[in-house]
Amino acid sequence: MIVILDRQHYGKPGKNDLGAGADLDGDGKVQDDEREANLTLVYIEAAKQMLEADGHTVHVLDSGWYSSRHEQAVGIALANPDDKCAYIACHLNAGGGDYSVALYDHRSTGGHKLALSIAAAMASDITSVGRHLAKASSPDEWSNAYNTIKGIYSGPSNLSGVCFEPVFMDTASHAPLLTTDGLALIGQVLAEGCAAWGRR
Repeated sequence: MIVILDRQHYGKPGKNDLGAGADLDGDGKVQDDEREANLTLVYIEAAKQMLEADGHTVHVLDSGWYSSRHEQAVGIALANPDDKCAYIACHLNAGGGDYSVALYDHRSTGGHKLALSIAAAMASDITSVGRHLAKASSPDEWSNAYNTIKGIYSGPSNLSGVCFEPVFMDTASHAPLLTTDGLALIGQVLAEGCAAWGRR
């Protein structure tokens, strides 16, 4: 199996976009290490380490517009037609909710199955988050998430994509998951969800 982990927000041409932020240490300021794209890097690295230890191939994307990253993912899948390929748009959420969500393109059967597998792994291992959802995204529903993965559907049938939003940065009960250890756990659970999908 091949897993493509996209560190989204970060690396957009000409932009200093680090995504959402939260004052995690309570000092009244939001520092760069409290911004989404720098925190997702921690769980990306943990997922990569676990997947590679299990013999899977991992690509980390961190530059270019999302459309060009989707093109890269499609190219990887086309070059490896015998491998299942998972594309994960890596994010953290904001807005005070109490759920994790794996969002898939409403047209994609493979994406739906990948989202369900990730949500099931989260439900099994992350008990401090209230609900673990797998939701369809489209231009009309969960449209922001849809834009993070919409170019994946045009790829070959061995490629499936999900936008992963594991926790809310501004929900107090989620704060332990925004530590180095908590983010590493999220990465390991993401790896487990991808691996389970790959075995199906």
